[in-house]
Amino acid sequence: MNIENKQLREAHALLENTTPLGRNDCGSVCEAYCCSDALGDSMELFPYEKDIFEKLDGFEVIDGEIPAVKCNGTCKRENRPLACRIYPLFPLVVNENGEERIRVIYDPRATASCPLCAHKAKLDRRFVRAVRRAGKYLLNDEKTAGYLRKTSEYLTELIELEIKLGL
Repeated sequence: MNIENKQLREAHALLENTTPLGRNDCGSVCEAYCCSDALGDSMELFPYEKDIFEKLDGFEVIDGEIPAVKCNGTCKRENRPLACRIYPLFPLVVNENGEERIRVIYDPRATASCPLCAHKAKLDRRFVRAVRRAGKYLLNDEKTAGYLRKTSEYLTELIELEIKLGL
């Protein structure tokens, strides 16, 4: 996969050989439920990824305010979009003492499709660190940083709502 943006390329590379369960395929736990058509889900594309996935076989790009991609349920691991590589986590942008930092969280959108997320399983530390470092790389590019900030705001609101509702 040819990725022209340096920060995105670095983020992809960091997550090439690690999964939430270390080197083990986490899809073996749930029969790759997150990759199945069972939910009809798609994964949001990070900036610069749309052009890549429009050219790859086995993927359908869905246009919208934030483009997304849907696969046929199986793909080469090296062709996964960044959202799949960091799943079920997200590098949340937080402001601490006037400085932006990355805090890795379970993505609340993953609860319905990931048993690791639903049960708050302990994930491989190398994977969590790789997601954090990927987030830090992405903050160095204005487009990817903007996406992280906007998604972080949305996820923070979603988490606050879940807390208020007692979920």
